[in-house]
Amino acid sequence: MNSLSMRLWAGLFVLVVFVSGVAGGVALRPWMSFSSDPPRPEFGRRGPRGGRLPGPPSGRLLDRIAAEIDLTDDQEQRLRTVFETGGERMREINEQVRGLFETGRDLLDNEIAAILTPEQMEIFNNEILRMRGARGRRGGRGGPRGPRVRQFLR
Repeated sequence: MNSLSMRLWAGLFVLVVFVSGVAGGVALRPWMSFSSDPPRPEFGRRGPRGGRLPGPPSGRLLDRIAAEIDLTDDQEQRLRTVFETGGERMREINEQVRGLFETGRDLLDNEIAAILTPEQMEIFNNEILRMRGARGRRGGRGGPRGPRVRQFLR
């Protein structure tokens, strides 16, 4: 073989190895962990906008790890009780905070409405809707169809 064909074969070989590596990496990515830290339990990712609040782990988590951490029957029962009462406490706090937030938002809306004319208020509300819709399309908090937006769309 001459020098040119050797270079072509070597280049083709390198290209095939590179493409194979990329394809393998893409295919295996879901099963690979790139973190050196041990995985931490997730107690909830979403906030007060309709999702779970961070709080004590659920009973399913306890079921999953009870054997792994070698809980006694007494420990498991006591933890279940703590999780249940803690979860109920967190739900009550969430409702209180949600009520306070709604009250504060209504007061703010009333103060704005007292300053603006009805025509200005309509333009203001439309602008709020537009901004919330754009934020939702970008993946922002709340999304374009949250409860407040539905109120304006009625």
